[in-house]
Amino acid sequence: MTELLTSDLTCLPWPFPAGDETFRYAVNVEPAPRYTPTLAGGWGRHVVDLGLEYVPMMQLKREILAKDPGRVQILPHMIPACWDVMLYLMRQMADSYPETMQLTGQGNRYHWRNALLDIDQHFDMGDLATLPEDPLTFIGCQVPDDILLLTERHDQLWFDAAIVTFAADWSIKFGVGMNFNEIHRPVPGLTSGGITSRAQQFMRHLTTDRIFRRANWTFSAVGSPHRDTSLETRPEWEDDIPNLIADGDYGRVQLRIELEHLIRLPLTGALVFNIHTYMAPLSDIATIPAWAEQLADIITELPADIATYKGIDSYRHHAARWLRTQSSAPAST
Repeated sequence: MTELLTSDLTCLPWPFPAGDETFRYAVNVEPAPRYTPTLAGGWGRHVVDLGLEYVPMMQLKREILAKDPGRVQILPHMIPACWDVMLYLMRQMADSYPETMQLTGQGNRYHWRNALLDIDQHFDMGDLATLPEDPLTFIGCQVPDDILLLTERHDQLWFDAAIVTFAADWSIKFGVGMNFNEIHRPVPGLTSGGITSRAQQFMRHLTTDRIFRRANWTFSAVGSPHRDTSLETRPEWEDDIPNLIADGDYGRVQLRIELEHLIRLPLTGALVFNIHTYMAPLSDIATIPAWAEQLADIITELPADIATYKGIDSYRHHAARWLRTQSSAPAST
């Protein structure tokens, strides 16, 4: 399977505001796109961030889908929304990366060029015969993000289509067709605390002229940069963290950050929930002492139910001590 590059802290969307020492689930959204400087660099300039790993990541997506085509789920009524999100993301990438990506045309006829992947495609909107595959797969294998599409009915949001190759301990095959509350019911305090209903109300009131984003985080279930920790692949990674803990090798534990964009599509009104997964080992985080101390404070204070849900309760205090020790150690010469 394609190997991805090591982490690049310069474009990592650090998920904790300066000064925060605690974490609770909340409707933590902010306008996008917006460049946000960090101690290591900055992020957020584009809705679609290609990153340094773009080509190998797209190869990895294709490999995952070839092995498991069920990572793409589209309910029949969602085909128009799939065309809509394809055209929308093509426009975003053409605007952000005009030197390598171009979209021309109008009405129903378009020409799309992605020089980085050697794609040159003429297509007619709505005509499946003019694409090599369905529009969600076609565009989903050209963006680093997982793409979830939601529609509204019976005063609820429903996950009715998605391409998900980098799930964190869940399965799109199980989740497709569920409503917003059902999907988020396992998250501690999210539904009982009213956060789910507030988030759903916020999303239902999104307009086509504004984009929002939020960041979520956890520790990865694998001690490597691999992003695919779906339920489908659990036998391949379920022993990784126990082995790391047994060896005390906390530097290989990965901080997994999911940057999510919330978008109302212009043609169909469907909602897009994009998830771009970033990975950084704690050994890299420890090179920035302020980040290491903040992360150590947050995982130490984290309530047990949230720590258990994130899968880190059994080793978070050891990881926090490791971070503090490493970040305060004198630099080698």
